[in-house]
Amino acid sequence: TYLEIGVAVTEVLLLCAFSFPIFSQVRQEFPPKEKSLELRIVAEQFAWNVHYPGKDRLFGKTDVRLMNSGNPLGLDPNDPAGADDIATLNQLHIPVDTPVIATLSSKDVIHSFSIPVMRVKQDTIPGHKIPISFQATRTGNFQVACAQLCGLGHYRMLGFFIVDSKEQFQSWLADQAAPSGSQAMVLHA
Repeated sequence: TYLEIGVAVTEVLLLCAFSFPIFSQVRQEFPPKEKSLELRIVAEQFAWNVHYPGKDRLFGKTDVRLMNSGNPLGLDPNDPAGADDIATLNQLHIPVDTPVIATLSSKDVIHSFSIPVMRVKQDTIPGHKIPISFQATRTGNFQVACAQLCGLGHYRMLGFFIVDSKEQFQSWLADQAAPSGSQAMVLHA
């Protein structure tokens, strides 16, 4: 009977030890925002919309009532913070050796943002903003995929993940920047 009591006590201790989060060491620390590239990624059937802040590092206001085929992110054209924002379709450019903080969301159904080469995968859920962080250590061209069956056109939901040198990234950003006086967003496929 002492053996049975010992086993029961051990099981209770193990159950308690693994059930309380204070014993857990799994925690993602995000890099400081001032040293990171911040961006937004909005999933929709069947595309990835990537939203970069402009030189002011401020995102323009968005409103779901403003979303349409010409403005898939719903950027408010009257917000001065959004005048220099850049949006791309199925293109995610980042600089090498720079922490990235991406806020994921979805316009319609559950998608799963996946960059297999980076071992990054996170579900996107309508109505939720989910931050993730990653950092590429080498340049190259890779794929962004949806790892969740999101509808009949799921096979088309493929994006491009381009890791540039820091100089190439700055040049790419300059090329994407909207000239003054134009609309709040530039779409490039």
